[in-house]
Amino acid sequence: MFDRIAHRYDLVNTVLSAGTDAGWRRRAARETGLRLGGSALDVACGSGKLTAELAKLAGSQGRVAGLDFSAEMLEVARHDHPQIQFIEADALTLPFEDASLDATTIGFGLRNLTDPVRGLREMLRVIKPGGRAVVLEFVRPPKGLVGSAYRVYLRTLLPAIGGVLSGQRSAYRYLSDTIDSYRTPAELDDMTRKAGWSDVRFHGLAMGTVGIVSGTRQ
Repeated sequence: MFDRIAHRYDLVNTVLSAGTDAGWRRRAARETGLRLGGSALDVACGSGKLTAELAKLAGSQGRVAGLDFSAEMLEVARHDHPQIQFIEADALTLPFEDASLDATTIGFGLRNLTDPVRGLREMLRVIKPGGRAVVLEFVRPPKGLVGSAYRVYLRTLLPAIGGVLSGQRSAYRYLSDTIDSYRTPAELDDMTRKAGWSDVRFHGLAMGTVGIVSGTRQ
């Protein structure tokens, strides 16, 4: 599915979020605390947009890589960001040594992992003590007017617009159909703690429909 939508993925995301997704990624990258010369891995990197934000923070002396299981997504990422290393691999078995990186991120990919807690544990395993792992993800719509409007948007407008722009309506129907599997902030907090994360923090964005969760390795 991700291979089929790879070459229109960024366009659709920009349209569907009215351009606000770029700001979410910048915020998530800054949450890592990554500095010049640092090292980071962006898990489920897709077309590499969040990976590129990490690379800006690390600078030319840093070491930043993106990892994904979709070959077509990685093709787009390598074309758009030729200076960054991209790896085709499994998010549940990261090909990095323990405590070898300063930070890890995953942007809008956690809900697609077959074992999210294992994925979060892997993100923690490869960072150094004191390093920070960050999740950028949709969260379950809050109750009330905003939540109701968001549900209507996800179930009707999102698959319609995404389908027209990408030519793959079924892929964007998948996104809207998974709305009830989105985690609440409390559930995301619980998952990260089960994975061993410490100093867990949550920041809500986009009127509570998107969240950034971060934590450290002791």
